[in-house]
Amino acid sequence: MDQGVQIPPKLLSSIFQAKEEIDKAATIRVISHYDADGISAAAILCAVLHRAGKSFQISMVKGLTDEIIAASDDAELLVLSDMGSANLEALEKLHCRVVVLDHHKPLRDSEKVIHVNPHLSGIDGMTSACGASVCMLLAVNTEERNWDLLPIAFGGIAGDRQTIKGLSGINLWLFEEGLKRGLIEAIPGSLIPPGKLVDALTASTEPYVIGFSGDQEAVKTFLAEAGVPAEQDSLKLNEELRMKLSSLLALKLIAQGTALETMEEVVRDRYYFKAVNLEAETMASLLNACGRSGQESMGVALALGDPSAMTAAQELRNEYNFTVISSLNELVSTGITKLNHLQYFHNDKSGLSGILCGITMQYFGDPDKATIAFSESEDKIKISSRGTFPLLESGVDLAEALRLVAAEVGGFGGGHRIAAGATIPLGEEQRFLELLDAKLAEQKQLKSAETSAT
Repeated sequence: MDQGVQIPPKLLSSIFQAKEEIDKAATIRVISHYDADGISAAAILCAVLHRAGKSFQISMVKGLTDEIIAASDDAELLVLSDMGSANLEALEKLHCRVVVLDHHKPLRDSEKVIHVNPHLSGIDGMTSACGASVCMLLAVNTEERNWDLLPIAFGGIAGDRQTIKGLSGINLWLFEEGLKRGLIEAIPGSLIPPGKLVDALTASTEPYVIGFSGDQEAVKTFLAEAGVPAEQDSLKLNEELRMKLSSLLALKLIAQGTALETMEEVVRDRYYFKAVNLEAETMASLLNACGRSGQESMGVALALGDPSAMTAAQELRNEYNFTVISSLNELVSTGITKLNHLQYFHNDKSGLSGILCGITMQYFGDPDKATIAFSESEDKIKISSRGTFPLLESGVDLAEALRLVAAEVGGFGGGHRIAAGATIPLGEEQRFLELLDAKLAEQKQLKSAETSAT
């Protein structure tokens, strides 16, 4: 390793313990999360296990329950990726050997479970390591040839939005090592989405522009008034037209209340892989569409280079984007409800709640209030939440807030400080909102008091 980024010895030690467990096992059961990061992590493990000649079964789930854990008790070795750190108590009761490869903040470590989590070595799993990057660390410490899996890892890194503030921690180490090997290239981002302009702007959720995201005729009119050819590929625009179009988009975003910070995040560096002719952001969008559409196995296949899966995933992404934009346009029309420290809405498509929260907060909601989405599922209410980095700096910790408040109303929750989820009983929404609003106020007050004391 270079003299810059270092992988902590404790983390490497747990990686090698996980490798030893995999080496000893003949058959392995893998359970991973169903989002872009979880699918990326599963695909990396799939490649590693296949190359090692192991017999394995991989399942992707929306959440890890005690029932799912108990059903794995007969496995020789259970490997969990992008989940498991919140379930150590149940995992420790299993008779099989268990490896957890996670990046969500754990409440504790384990002596029985091989627990690989960057938080235990002082690395923030919200910004500096995702499930896929932890699995990639395992892969490259298993065999040098596994560096060819780096595009998959960056699909997970981008999918968990760990590129928006620049790379750090394990993610930065992977980038620097990939750069040495000629595997990765950083290219400047833009407010103008990649592709044919009329199609790219119509389908764009980053940026999401009220008035023409999802409306091709409105996009055509906008481009015509700007004097920009609608069929032009964004990458082939000359500098004058690129600057003009970027400025016009920025003005529209400012007019709808989009924060400057959001626009700066959109123009972040992108990571390109020549070997697969793909950007990490594109990989992430394809994997996310697969996961949210219940086609996780297709996501694993495309990550591993199946061209037919890639074609099918592109169609899924188009359908998924259309659904997301339609839901956003409906939210703009109906509005969101604001309390003192949060804003919320109800959504009948639970798989979209997280992305709708994020885009709402960034592009037309109040960036100073945490965004909450409710969706009904059988006799329960599923909750997604999103924050911003300035909110975190003010003291907000959504993982802690949702975990504590959900428990008060008979549910459960957790996640990251900036993005968390919960499940509560039907009918407890109003009480949950009141308690959560008070909890967020308390977190901000504690932070303010700490700041004043220093």
